Amino acid sequence: MNRKVYALKFGLCLGLLASPFLPLSAQAQQLGIANSNYAGTNSLYTNPSAIADSRHKFFLSLFSAEFGATNNYLRYDAPMSLFKLARQGEEFKSEYIQENLNGKQKLVMAGADFRGPALMVQLSPLHSIAVTTRVRAAAQANNLSEEVARLYKVADGEDNSYLYKRYTGNNMNLNANVFSEFGLSYARVVLDQGPHFVKAGLTLKRLNGGSAAYLNLEDTDLQAEERTNDVTGDAEYVVQLDKVHARYGYAAMPEFDAAESGDLLGLLFGSKSAGNGWGADLGFTYEYRTNNPDYQITRNGQVLTNVEQNKYKYRVGVALMDVGSINYNNPDLVWAYDVQRTNKEINLTDFGDAETTEEMLDYLNEQLDVSESEKTTSFRAALPTALHINVDYRLTRNLYANATLIQGVRGRNAIGMRQNSLFAITPRAEFRKFELAMPLALQNNYSVLTVGAMVRFLNFYIGSDNIGGAFNLGKPYGANAYVGVSLLPLLNRNPKEKKVSTTAQ
Repeated sequence: MNRKVYALKFGLCLGLLASPFLPLSAQAQQLGIANSNYAGTNSLYTNPSAIADSRHKFFLSLFSAEFGATNNYLRYDAPMSLFKLARQGEEFKSEYIQENLNGKQKLVMAGADFRGPALMVQLSPLHSIAVTTRVRAAAQANNLSEEVARLYKVADGEDNSYLYKRYTGNNMNLNANVFSEFGLSYARVVLDQGPHFVKAGLTLKRLNGGSAAYLNLEDTDLQAEERTNDVTGDAEYVVQLDKVHARYGYAAMPEFDAAESGDLLGLLFGSKSAGNGWGADLGFTYEYRTNNPDYQITRNGQVLTNVEQNKYKYRVGVALMDVGSINYNNPDLVWAYDVQRTNKEINLTDFGDAETTEEMLDYLNEQLDVSESEKTTSFRAALPTALHINVDYRLTRNLYANATLIQGVRGRNAIGMRQNSLFAITPRAEFRKFELAMPLALQNNYSVLTVGAMVRFLNFYIGSDNIGGAFNLGKPYGANAYVGVSLLPLLNRNPKEKKVSTTAQ
């Protein structure tokens, strides 16, 4: 098992050149709950306008968490799930991994998204506000050529024919980031005229960078070689860099004492962190509403709009999410380099023997002959900016069909997280106390088909956007799972009919 993990890192992370920088970390969409009319604050992460005219008058989310990993190159093809494999202590065999060879660029990512306490309040039928907290972590490798990715077969001992081949013009990037955010959202109804209903929303976010690392290679020529260690006699792998243009950097997590309130507050609010910044989400929602008699009720002799019902025949949401960046500029915690070299090599065994990230940087700089004058103490890591478009169609009173398009807009060589593009179709049955959704999606830049499921009961939900990875369905490329809990969400209620008392004459 350890040998196989090493092999995967060899191919997918450029022969382990950058993998030590990448923390175990994820990218989250929660497709099953995101477009629900009972999502509360969870809908803010898809479109900030969603909380206006919400079914909730008050919503307090305690937390939600998502963990997952995915790629578009290697798929798991075994007679048992990974969970069963681990539980039974079975040996992991190399034939359990199947390659996807289509000549296209490869990507791999892992991550986690923890949404902390969040509060939404409807101030009036027109206005709503929300406060959110969140911690995100992700490690991503993008734009990896199929030829270089296949080097994992060398490290796994399957095929040495990929050694001593020159791979030219490589452009790839690896990014890792862990950061927290504090968000303030405002949404309001801007048009309510006949069948046309429009609302808009904005979220401003204060970002606090915990740790970050990146390695971008541009127009790089390389080849892998196997050598024998003169002392131990063991086989070692070396990456020969005939030509390399590398931009790389690291922002360290500061040391702090959790028992010291000043240290903890400084870390949470940025005064002691490696960097901070600002972000924003902007969204609009259009609803086409029909003249359904269910939308009108009579209470105490007055005809009122039924606030307990969804009123649209179809709903179209458009949002630009995660605009902004984190500026890592603490000179005591940040190292960044931009170097161009020829005829250099990296011994992966020596590189992997380093115990800290600082030692890895020192070794890399030594092998590339990087001088102290080439170091800078700042870099900017972008948020995973993306365009979100979704259409929600009401089939019956409780049945819906949703189409979601998420298109990442960050450039290939940008430092920071990227949103991998996807398209999803999600049918769902939605009731006040219960909800079931089953997203079918083309993820990983429209290259991997996934099936998910989500169940909500009252104030608890659990789901997955890629349930095949958990149950070993369809030779999965990855897996993820999420869960969330809210506290006593208060729904909008219609006024009660007053009883009229009569007095006998």
